[in-house]
Amino acid sequence: MSNSFKNIAKSTSLVGGVQIFRLFFGLIRNKIIALFFGATGMGVWGLYLSFTEMIQGASSLGLEKSSVKQIAENNLDTYKRNVTIQVVTYSLAIFSLICSIIVAFFASKFSKNLFGTTEYTNGILICCLVIFINALTNIYKSILNGLREIKRLALSQFYGILVGNILVFLLVPFFGVSEIPLFFLIIAISAFVPTFLHIKKLKLSAVKVTFKEAYNNLSSLMKIGLAFWISAMFMTFITYLTKSFLQEELSVSVVGIYQASWTISNMYIGIVLSSMGVDFFPKICNVIKNKEETNKMINEQIEFGLLVSFPFIIGILIFAPLLLTLLYSTEFTQGASIIRWQMLGVTLRLLGFPFGYALMAKGKAMQYTVAQFIFSGINYLFIIWLVLNIGFDGLGINYFAAYVIYVLLIGGFCYKELNFRFNSVLLKTIGVISFFLIITGILIHFFKDGLLFLLGVIIILSTSYYSYLELQKKMDVDIVKFFKDKLKI
Repeated sequence: MSNSFKNIAKSTSLVGGVQIFRLFFGLIRNKIIALFFGATGMGVWGLYLSFTEMIQGASSLGLEKSSVKQIAENNLDTYKRNVTIQVVTYSLAIFSLICSIIVAFFASKFSKNLFGTTEYTNGILICCLVIFINALTNIYKSILNGLREIKRLALSQFYGILVGNILVFLLVPFFGVSEIPLFFLIIAISAFVPTFLHIKKLKLSAVKVTFKEAYNNLSSLMKIGLAFWISAMFMTFITYLTKSFLQEELSVSVVGIYQASWTISNMYIGIVLSSMGVDFFPKICNVIKNKEETNKMINEQIEFGLLVSFPFIIGILIFAPLLLTLLYSTEFTQGASIIRWQMLGVTLRLLGFPFGYALMAKGKAMQYTVAQFIFSGINYLFIIWLVLNIGFDGLGINYFAAYVIYVLLIGGFCYKELNFRFNSVLLKTIGVISFFLIITGILIHFFKDGLLFLLGVIIILSTSYYSYLELQKKMDVDIVKFFKDKLKI
């Protein structure tokens, strides 16, 4: 077991570095935007972001994910590899260009639907250009990832994040809310240029591809990526509908508060899950035919995710109002209750994420897609019902309730398809975490501000010490020394 935990930790620490850097600058950017533009500006930012992600997701067709796998598989066959690179490059570029042009024709309608007015039409047009540039950037990132040029990929992302955010920081004082799409354009160009330059340095040779080869290659890519695309597209669409609904029923400022709350509640867990997923998916594919090994790997992955995350979960639950003030402004503190409900959902997300990868590795794309559809749909329906019946105070409960149903559903699929069982070690960890979550909930209910924060620090230290001991025991290594060594590398 120790080797398994070492491998998971190594992958998480390496891949997570760039994600932490992105998060750091993203938080600073959000703070600056919140200070200059307020909750309304954050709401406008969130609506534009959901819109661009939705259209971008629609034009990708899942090729960004499937191309990584196919390029990596053909890495030793230069011709097949280059054929895949050319096919995915031209396909994604063409699909994104077509989508951008179509959206541009209906820019005023999108502005009316998203903001309730046509005043944001020019912003939608700028977002069309952002969508196309981001598509090209994602193509090149997929190629670098597939070729295992991890260093080039990390460096290109590092410089893109650094330059893009510094430019935004410098320009925020001179721009208004109506110029927010220009920030998206600056960030998109800053990400594209270093990625493009690193691709050029590889000097990949062009090959002549017949129509039949292109068709077969694209069909293969589509089969692999379609399930990911459908579920991701639906989730992005639901996010778009959710923010539009909140804007219509409550206000744009509430959209900003909801966006800020979601960002805080998912920022650390997003890094953990994306980092672990890079290592977990190919490994689970290799052992998926062995039910015993599959069960062992899923249990270990869930346990590791919980151990490295739950001190941070407790910390965010306790310090939610303070985090909103520090990262945004006092205008956002009413979002503390949203964060706390969402953090309970995030805990369940840690339980459910390996199940999705396991189903895809098993080839059960339908079950994976159904689970994602049901989660997104229930989340949206819950938020409508809660807002209409409770109002602002109902926000966040929807996320937790939807994840309860999602984990039961996708866990049931894994029970049926993989004969999955929680082992006793994981059940013990879940029991300890549940105990600390209950204690934290009691503290939040009965204490406020200073005393709550003081007691919260004691709980955080206790959970951190427990996680430290458990990880050290399972990895058979000094955790502090382990990460120091990795940082030296």
